[in-house]
Amino acid sequence: MTHLAHFATERALAPVVPIPSPDTAAAILSVAKALQTDLAQGFQIDALRLRLEMECAFGGSDATGAWDWKLAYEAGEAALVLFLRKFGRALLARAGSPAALLPILAKVSGLLPTHTRRSEEMERFQQMA
Repeated sequence: MTHLAHFATERALAPVVPIPSPDTAAAILSVAKALQTDLAQGFQIDALRLRLEMECAFGGSDATGAWDWKLAYEAGEAALVLFLRKFGRALLARAGSPAALLPILAKVSGLLPTHTRRSEEMERFQQMA
């Protein structure tokens, strides 16, 4: 048995993770655009707000398998990117320096929910240091 054989066996037994379809990408972008508006207004985005946007965009709940929390958190991160694309230069100009911008960015990113919900698959493949 080669030193790579156990990796091949693990990979063969691992569940197949589907590649997100263009519809999935469009739904995530739709959620991100809705959340970006909340970020621009300084509103806290809680798990309920995120869930409602995801259910609307995906046409179902996480319980039915229409989406999972990993996708929801990615939509939140995409919202932050959209926010920075729209307001980043103005925020930097107002802050005066990249160092002075950091607390502002921390505050905005703090408006998003933390990654506390994990699927069984995420738990199974969690790397512990």
